Amino acid sequence: MIVDFKALDKNSRVWIFQSINMMEQGVIEKIKEKTTLFLNEWKSHQKEFNSSFEIRYNSFIIIAADESNLVSGCSIDSLVNFIKNLEVSYELELLDKLHVKYIENDKIKTKHINDFKIHCQSLTNNEKLIVFNNLVKNIEELENNWEVDVRNSWHNRYLK
Repeated sequence: MIVDFKALDKNSRVWIFQSINMMEQGVIEKIKEKTTLFLNEWKSHQKEFNSSFEIRYNSFIIIAADESNLVSGCSIDSLVNFIKNLEVSYELELLDKLHVKYIENDKIKTKHINDFKIHCQSLTNNEKLIVFNNLVKNIEELENNWEVDVRNSWHNRYLK
């Protein structure tokens, strides 16, 4: 059952699906409609649970679910299948894990992981680089550890 994103508990689990390319506003509106329908029907072991979503920066689809009713493997599979359908319907790449998004000069940029590694090698010690840590597990982490300096993220392994 879909609820307001802000109404979910901070421990609610999140899944972040990153589009390699920026999504156009018309596509975002269609994705919002489809995601609302999907989440209203999304269940775990035939039990309803609260869920929500946000689309941020025209690049990220963030799905959140209250896990007091433990979202199971089958429910997660249905979410991934839903995302795959969005990819096909709107010619998006949402499940690609080989691209990194980061902020540079107040703009969101995307690089293949290999190019991102090279980019990180060229950073000076005091040069700031904000990355999107899409591995956050819940809303609390989303709020505090999603947009972080590369030195405070798993991406820090690519620094000199």
